[in-house]
Amino acid sequence: MRPTPACRHCCKQYAIPASLHPVLPEKNTPIFPFVLGKICVYTCMFDYCNYRLPLTKFLVEVFLFHEVHLSRVNLFGLANVCYFELACCGLDSDPDLNVFRAFYKLNHSGNWYTFEVRNKNACCYSWITSSLKDWKDRFFLVDDRCVPPEISWRLKRSRLPDPLSKDFEFNRNFYSTLIKEAGRV
Repeated sequence: MRPTPACRHCCKQYAIPASLHPVLPEKNTPIFPFVLGKICVYTCMFDYCNYRLPLTKFLVEVFLFHEVHLSRVNLFGLANVCYFELACCGLDSDPDLNVFRAFYKLNHSGNWYTFEVRNKNACCYSWITSSLKDWKDRFFLVDDRCVPPEISWRLKRSRLPDPLSKDFEFNRNFYSTLIKEAGRV
């Protein structure tokens, strides 16, 4: 597989480091099992989720904690992680995994995983698109080294994390501020 003009365009448009060797897959290339040394990246991840490469420390922390791989999280779940991180930055704060967990839980979404809102009345955004057409149709491959090897490929039969306990510790003030300052995504 060789870089094409379309890949060079993606690199420029999405600020993808050329060192990740992005390429367009050959026709009928499956997402899993991975092409040796590559992972799939959907263009909608960049357009809709404000996702960027390399992964942020917070995104890696979320994936490691939940034992889920970037390639197994649907677009809406990834958007929730990215928008949470942006909301924290917008409040001049570092994103906090426990506050994130207070807002979101890992769940199945068909053959994918998603981070869904725990409480529809307590959210860190006021509105979000809930439907995108054909988002799985446009993707390219990048070197798998952009995802730390410790991030596992969660199987569908893997047990989901337990619900939060009643005495779950998190920064309730920051949680409330994120709700109060919720923006439209």
